Amino acid sequence: MRRIASLSVVVVLAVAAALLSVVAPPHAGAGVTIVGQVVQYGGNPVPGTTVQLHADDGGAPGAVVDTATTDANGEFALTPSTDADHWVEVVRNNRVQGGYVSDGGAGPSYVQFDIEHATPIAPGTRLGRVLVAHSFISGVVVNAANGNRLRRIALSARDVTARTVEIGSDVTNRTGYFRMSVFGEEFDLRVFGRARGFENGWVACDRGVVPTWGAACSVGTGFIGKIRLDRR
Repeated sequence: MRRIASLSVVVVLAVAAALLSVVAPPHAGAGVTIVGQVVQYGGNPVPGTTVQLHADDGGAPGAVVDTATTDANGEFALTPSTDADHWVEVVRNNRVQGGYVSDGGAGPSYVQFDIEHATPIAPGTRLGRVLVAHSFISGVVVNAANGNRLRRIALSARDVTARTVEIGSDVTNRTGYFRMSVFGEEFDLRVFGRARGFENGWVACDRGVVPTWGAACSVGTGFIGKIRLDRR
């Protein structure tokens, strides 16, 4: 009788332990993926971009716990290591500026320039479209009179709050094309055509060039189209 009673106790304890593990599993959020789609402003998905998942370290990004590369549609999936919130980072490359993600809830999510605007992300979150800024300004400089493309024209992107601060620069190639690496949302664009017999000035709203900064318009990132330059 004692052997049977002892066996019954063992069975009861085993069943109880199994039930407890079902009701309250450790790290309930571990392994529940965070998914999203990296999209440039303008709507184009960004394939081949590295996305990293950071553990939370006192309200800031900590160690990297998972890494993924966006597929042909810009989509990614990251696996948290615990049930705690994590931070999602889109890593900068020659197409996108990168930064940490803020969860947009019902709307799109954003890659933030400033981490203070990013948010920790819960396991299982579906971020939807994650909008990220281009990491460059590009365009083409042409002769305003005939549309011919102009080579060897220097351009400089300036900080909109401190115009003497240069953020990026380039010189047009034989097809009039330029591309400069930048970080930020908007810039004042200075054009130096005098060495080639054209005007110096600032890019205007209509993509002409004006002599004074006050008559100009700031530009965003990505391809900004044709800049029309007049002869001196």
